[in-house]
Amino acid sequence: MANLYYRDRLIIAYASLNQSTQQWSAGAEISWKRDGRRHSHSLSGVADRFKTAGEAERFAGNLARAWIDANP
Repeated sequence: MANLYYRDRLIIAYASLNQSTQQWSAGAEISWKRDGRRHSHSLSGVADRFKTAGEAERFAGNLARAWIDANP
């Protein structure tokens, strides 16, 4: 699991191992505060698969940054 900040938003990028295929999937949770209220957005169900958890987490972090750029 990797935590990072980008444009005043917290990204929690994670990887999940599929035991039967031994491949990793990626996901991310994005949270932020605006006008005193907490907001969040989940990125999951990504079809890409990875050989390592690190690759999956990096992909999730990049995907989350792209979502933030598209949703300022």
